[in-house]
Amino acid sequence: MFNLMRIESFKLKRFTPFYVSLLFVGFMLVEMLVKGLNPNAVAYWGYTCMHDGFVEGVQDCSLAFLFGMLIAWYVGIDFTERTIHRALTTGTKRWMIVVAKIMATSILTLIMHLLLILEDVIVYGRTFGFSLDGFVPRDLLWLGVVVLQLIAYNAFFVLISVICGNVYSALFACVAVSAICGNILRNFFTGFYVYEHSFFCFAKSSQNSDLIPCAICAIIALVLLVAVTIVVFNKRDVAN
Repeated sequence: MFNLMRIESFKLKRFTPFYVSLLFVGFMLVEMLVKGLNPNAVAYWGYTCMHDGFVEGVQDCSLAFLFGMLIAWYVGIDFTERTIHRALTTGTKRWMIVVAKIMATSILTLIMHLLLILEDVIVYGRTFGFSLDGFVPRDLLWLGVVVLQLIAYNAFFVLISVICGNVYSALFACVAVSAICGNILRNFFTGFYVYEHSFFCFAKSSQNSDLIPCAICAIIALVLLVAVTIVVFNKRDVAN
């Protein structure tokens, strides 16, 4: 597993779509700094401090389609270029490949999500003043639960990529599913208990009433998704 993760680390450093996505996030930050916060939104939601930027950022899943694209591209390209086939011929266990892919893509999406949080914190800080007022140690627990949800989210899209078996169909499927589940369904299932505690809708607060069910659902989903992905991958003939 250690050698496999070293290979994944090598690939991550050379994964061009990730750097393009970082550039996109950078442009978003510049645009938000130039435009500033919408006064109507500030008045409606009652934003008052930099911590409100953290609150908005940590639960934000509006760029779920981007996460889905990165996962599909990273995993699907190994099927298309037969990298996975070569790994199997060297004796690498299939379950190890599945776990390594989930870990690697989780690093990608976690970095992206943390940068999006930082982006909101900077914009809100510029508007209301840079201050740590409102930040408490429990925010780290909140962030930890969201990270757990994000890993489950990655496992789901790794499963889709394995089912598709090539980068092109994986890209289409993952972007479509992530856009629907992460954006469109959110508008229809606001307040729906199951959806709001699934990994498609990150924990909305640091209260136990949100964190505990979100963490439990994420753990259950992660275990099931890893198991299903391993079963699907074991039955898949990657030689063709």
